[in-house]
Formats: sequence, C-alpha cells, structure tokens
Amino acid sequence: MPAMATWKASSSASIRACASSDGAAPAMTSRSSRGGSPQSQRARATETRDAILSVARRMFTEAGYHAAGTTEIAARAQLTRGALYHHFADKEALFLAVFRLLAEELAERSRTAVAGLSGDLWTQVVQAFRHYLLLIAAHPDYRRVLLIDGPAVLGWTRWRDLQSDHVASRTADALRLLMEAGLVDRQPEMPLASLIQAALHDAALTMANAPHAPEAREAVMQAFLFVFEGIRRRG
Repeated sequence: MPAMATWKASSSASIRACASSDGAAPAMTSRSSRGGSPQSQRARATETRDAILSVARRMFTEAGYHAAGTTEIAARAQLTRGALYHHFADKEALFLAVFRLLAEELAERSRTAVAGLSGDLWTQVVQAFRHYLLLIAAHPDYRRVLLIDGPAVLGWTRWRDLQSDHVASRTADALRLLMEAGLVDRQPEMPLASLIQAALHDAALTMANAPHAPEAREAVMQAFLFVFEGIRRRG
C-alpha cells in the first residue's frame, strides 16, 4: 500500500557505527600513535568515541546512570578520563549520546520489522506497535536507558522532546494515514500520538517486568491494543 510505504519510509533513522549490544569495545589501533593524515586522525577519533559509547552503553544498562562512573568507563575502554572528556563534556553528555544511539537503533529495528508487513492499513499499524513493544521488552538497554533513566537524567521535557523525534512523530504519521483512510476521526495528530507514546512505554515496562511467560506479556500487549482500538471510527 503506497500510503503505508510512505509511513514506513518516514520512520527510517540513520545509525552511525552503533556500538555492539554486548558493550564490548571494538578493536582499536594503538591510541599512543600521534600525527598522520587528517583522515587517519578523524578515523582514530571516531574509533575512540565508538569505544567509549560501547562501554558506556553496557555500564549504563547494567549498573544504571548513577552507579556507572566515568573513571571505570574510561578504564574499560582503555582510555584516560582526559581522553573521555575530550569527546564528551561530562557524564550527562555521554549518557545523551548513548540515549540517541539507542533511540536511533530502536527506530531502525522497528522500521525493518514493519517493512515486510501486509494486510490492511489498520492491521499494519497494529502489527507495528506489537513489534515495537516486543523489541523494548526483549532488550534491557532500551528499557533502562530510554525509559527508566532517560527521564531522570535528561529531565522530563527534554526526554519527551527526544522521544517525540523517534516515536511520537512516527506515530503521528501513522495516525495521519489512518485519518486520511477514514479509520480514525480527524483531529490534531501530535497530542493523540503523545498519549499513545506514553501508553506504549508503560506497556513496554509492564511487559518487561511481567513473569517470563508468553501469556503474561501477551495480556499486557492485548490491553494496550484494546486501548488503541478505542480510537477507531465505528460504522
């Protein structure tokens, strides 16, 4: 369906050299080397930054923001604290970089998951929400950084703005298509998208904390979809 293809395309987010999900620092050339061409210097800088992000991703996930210290992050990345602060002004700036990395990665995985969906427009949107919830429930780094520590570290307003870039804006695109198809009553998309985003995040956290049984997680999924079904136009 062309309209759905437009929505899927709008959800794509470019990911630059994402750190591996297990947090292992990528292989690096010697950091003691100096000089070289501008290209090699930029490559070393990118390599070092990616190593820091990889370690920080793992530590923020396992220990949480407040327990993860920059001294240990630098040590695990085989760097000095000075080198870490050369790339990131402070610990919050490092957290923000990890947050954006994970948000972009989640958006890209969501886009890939819905790319092959078929069926009518409403069914495709519902399946996209299902995939999004399952991704968050299955990945502790998404839950811890994006949903738990994100609001506390970045502040609610900034966190909401960042989340809107990746979730609410794409949800608004989907709602716009549903309204154009006559499946949802016309109204401003963003307020409704923000409420759906809040319900999505709460459902994801509830699913993550539910007993490790398919029935428990499916019950949460169905509860969210029941709420979402309420916006569908009848008759």
